[in-house]
Amino acid sequence: MATTFIKYQNNKGFHITESFMQLAFYYIHQEIILPNYIFANKQEIIESMEDDINGSTKTYFVLMWHNDLINSTEEQTMIQVLQNVKTTLQNKGAFISVAEMQAIPTEDRMFKWLFSEKPFPTADLIKIIDALIQMLQGTWESTNYNMDGEINWKYED
Repeated sequence: MATTFIKYQNNKGFHITESFMQLAFYYIHQEIILPNYIFANKQEIIESMEDDINGSTKTYFVLMWHNDLINSTEEQTMIQVLQNVKTTLQNKGAFISVAEMQAIPTEDRMFKWLFSEKPFPTADLIKIIDALIQMLQGTWESTNYNMDGEINWKYED
């Protein structure tokens, strides 16, 4: 499984398996498409996430929010999006079911295969969301953090 470095500002960020970010971006995408969120570059943000979810950006999976969020108001709006995603995930219970992951619309067959046999812990997705919130708030300090080490879900042959 390919990994990527997700950063926002000052090269601060974390290393993570791309498929885990695809899963997180799906839930962020589901929230951000709601009409109550206003971003100057909303369509670009949505399209970028859709490309990520579809696997179009494999091996070049990056977070483009440093270009897409034009001011601190938009950063605060994105934090609200992420807080709402976190609540949605918490309300799902302990796991995202295999059936739910298989229902995610994506053209990425590797994603479908990877998440075809066992559920994914919502707590692991929340760790990713929390890191993104901290990055937007400017409280994330690491430049070389291994998020995969915090994720309990492992693919088993």
